Amino acid sequence: MDTGTVLEIIKMIDSYSSAAYEKIEAAHKEGKEANAYDIGVFDQMSSLSDHLQSFIEGQLNAVENKGGE
Repeated sequence: MDTGTVLEIIKMIDSYSSAAYEKIEAAHKEGKEANAYDIGVFDQMSSLSDHLQSFIEGQLNAVENKGGE
């Protein structure tokens, strides 16, 4: 998978994660318990985004190492 595609996927995941986070925050502001589904979505989407971000970092490191700086 090319880096550009992974970056686009990360953007989509982060957007979905942000929406879940906003729902969690809204529930807290109302003094309610956050929905377990929204908490799970936020947690898993954040983990997936972090994992894909580490893929990008690995690709960049490989390019830098290949360049022989």
